Amino acid sequence: MDAQSYDIILPDSQGLSHHIRLFDTVGLNEPQFGRNQYLTAIENANTLICQLQRTGGIRLLVFCIRGGRITAVMQNNYHLFCDILCQNQVPVAFVITGLENEPSMEGWWETNVGQFEKYGLSCASHACITAIRGLNDCYARKYIDSQTTVRAMLLAHVTENSTSWQPERTGWFIHLASRLLKWLSQIRSRSRHVLTEQELTRHLQDKCRFSRTEAAYLAGKILARWQENQGPDFVKSDDASSIDSS
Repeated sequence: MDAQSYDIILPDSQGLSHHIRLFDTVGLNEPQFGRNQYLTAIENANTLICQLQRTGGIRLLVFCIRGGRITAVMQNNYHLFCDILCQNQVPVAFVITGLENEPSMEGWWETNVGQFEKYGLSCASHACITAIRGLNDCYARKYIDSQTTVRAMLLAHVTENSTSWQPERTGWFIHLASRLLKWLSQIRSRSRHVLTEQELTRHLQDKCRFSRTEAAYLAGKILARWQENQGPDFVKSDDASSIDSS
């Protein structure tokens, strides 16, 4: 869950400027998600939560998805950010890329929205775009239209949704770390040893810079919440669906 922030300013139709901070965040990949990756993920998650707390929380989740097929990785990352990080409290937008060869980029969504709904991937808004100009600017018109579409979508959420979601930091971190631990235990189901409370405490103290008392408290809460076995299951097999893309 490593993240890089970017600040942009978008003017609206009335000439007012809106400052938006985007966090470009890396998701999870099943074959690489083991014990060490879990510990790194919660370390990065703690950093991200601190950044989001300082900047006022989350107003919109934007998923950049290449038109092609719905994969297990896509489903898991959707649940990671929607269900686990944001606890289903933040609206979602899809940006579908790679549609430069479509006669109508928006028409692609009308054809394929049913597949997203089949796998429980829902959104409040979407943008069907191309992110390239192409050789000799052959897709220049669609590229410019794509910029306009994405900016309009972002502005709509900024102007129409004036509140951000910002839960209490400690509970937020415990919720996220325990749900990720559930995923780790599902992925490594054949392993008798996932993570001990002592190991988790040491990592929280050494890498996340919690005090010894804080780290021990958090580790205990995370493991207790994990035992409750709540939250979305990890999609292990690549239960994928082909969706149209030229």
